[in-house]
Amino acid sequence: MNKQLKFNFNPFKEGLNHVLGTLEKDIMEVVWRRGESSVKDILNTFPANKNISYSAVITVTNRMTKKGLLKKRKMGKAYYYKPAYTKEQFFEIVSKKVVEGVSKFSLKSAMVHFVDYMSQADPEKIEYFSKLIESKRQRQ
Repeated sequence: MNKQLKFNFNPFKEGLNHVLGTLEKDIMEVVWRRGESSVKDILNTFPANKNISYSAVITVTNRMTKKGLLKKRKMGKAYYYKPAYTKEQFFEIVSKKVVEGVSKFSLKSAMVHFVDYMSQADPEKIEYFSKLIESKRQRQ
């Protein structure tokens, strides 16, 4: 985890596209699933109708390396890319940064909306969060 991970959060997108461009998301899904992959390997996993060029994948993987999303190494004439973080680590980092960012607007509002959302999405989570809050309180 050498580099600071860089991303922007867009609340109007869905899923991984909240923080990754479409091609970035597709590339990350490939390297998370396959592990280390060359540009050719990545490109070969895309459907033929996707119509993405080799040079586009090279450009995006190099940008993703600079952003701290991927690590690369040269083997022969090809570069191989692997994720800098597991999918779970990535989600944890993004979630933490998003919560920190939203909390700077209004911590109270962020927490109210989070609890409202969780109670609608999964009512059983309210009990989990209640116990989590209580355990944090007891440690202080």
